[in-house]
Amino acid sequence: MINKKDTLGQIMQDHPEVAPVLAKAGLHCVGCHVSAYESLEDGCAAHGLLKKDIDEIVRKANDKIKEFDALPEVLFTKKAVSEIENKKLKEKGKYVRVAPVFDGYDFEVTNKKEKDEVMIDTKLSVIADKRTQRFLKGVTVDYSDKEKDFTAKRK
Repeated sequence: MINKKDTLGQIMQDHPEVAPVLAKAGLHCVGCHVSAYESLEDGCAAHGLLKKDIDEIVRKANDKIKEFDALPEVLFTKKAVSEIENKKLKEKGKYVRVAPVFDGYDFEVTNKKEKDEVMIDTKLSVIADKRTQRFLKGVTVDYSDKEKDFTAKRK
């Protein structure tokens, strides 16, 4: 959960799902250079928002966080599981790292797990950073033979 004293940068890092809530309120924090050190309260005040507006933004952001917390962890279809296992065998890797790219996610084989990465599927040894793990909540990963790539969709 967040509060008005949290920095915008930390909110965006820990809870990227609140970006639409902040944007709708006129706070386009994702690309703002001061978001790393400015509190939500200070950012709102700089945009002329009142205390009641700030309280409402915090409430809506926390509702969005609760909604995301309730989502299931990422799921992998049988086809995706098979492709992940084959990819690890072919490329002789211990893990498959899920990393965001411009148009989706990249699934790369690696033998090293970075200290900021978490296991998002222990059976498959799929890893990601915490932000990506958060984005993948409620997502089903499949493999498309037509595209020869993994797909990720939230229902």
